[in-house]
Amino acid sequence: MRNWETVLLIVNPQSGGGKGEKWAPLLEAELRQRGLRVQTVMTERTGSAADAVQRYPADLVLVAGGDGVFNDAINGYHRARRQVPVALIPIGTGNVFASNMRLPFHPLEALKRTLNGKVRRLDLGKANGRVFHCNIGVGFDAYVVAKVESVGKPHKRLMGKMIYILEALRHSFRYQWSHIRVEAELANGMREAWEKEAWLVLICNMPDYGGVKVNPFAKPDDGLLDMVMFPSRSKMDYFRFAALWLLGWHLRHPQVVARQIRSVHIISEPPVPTQMDGEPATTTPVTVRALPQALPVLLPK
Repeated sequence: MRNWETVLLIVNPQSGGGKGEKWAPLLEAELRQRGLRVQTVMTERTGSAADAVQRYPADLVLVAGGDGVFNDAINGYHRARRQVPVALIPIGTGNVFASNMRLPFHPLEALKRTLNGKVRRLDLGKANGRVFHCNIGVGFDAYVVAKVESVGKPHKRLMGKMIYILEALRHSFRYQWSHIRVEAELANGMREAWEKEAWLVLICNMPDYGGVKVNPFAKPDDGLLDMVMFPSRSKMDYFRFAALWLLGWHLRHPQVVARQIRSVHIISEPPVPTQMDGEPATTTPVTVRALPQALPVLLPK
């Protein structure tokens, strides 16, 4: 039985190559048909979703879009110390959160099943003052995310998910790995450190990253984050470890570092970019920590 009457519906009109604008009135009509009072906000820029969550009170926050606008919304939610349920209606390109949570990819179907679902408290990660729900990447993937941001919208609309794969292949020959030091607090409270040449460190809250399992044992509600560090001393190393990752064999390699962590501090020389839930973030150094069960999410049963 639902215990909400008012809904804040946040829609990114540009999500999914402009599909968000099309779906907004249909989602709003479905909510009103169920007798709910709806405040709809169309995002205009980064920060719009966070502002809306802090500005408009509601019993339920629904975010229609991709991982980026959901990240923006939960950052406003976290700053406002809200405790009402939040939910995602997937319309984006990457949809990493939706894939991990097995949400339907048809927006109306996702809405109907979500409204009949139940609340599950999920972990968040926090890095340099911002929270994330899926992952933070340090190094090559963040470099690719930044390059994708510079691609024109018509091209991104045409290519969809393929744009990330194409940009990764294109820039794999240009990217230079860094000397990276990682200092982590492990799940058992012990501390451990690694220092090596590496092209990527991923810190995940969920097992799947863009259709590839980073760590199949990762759980979004165990109070921990899962870190994987990919070493590299040559371009051949990059392609070798990338192939192992795509095949799901990377965790078997003795040079790959994989740990469950409570927190981690990462520094590099030279500094490298980071991304958070698919959005460009700051460069290293970066400190990341887990926030256990910090987000009540309404999910389909």
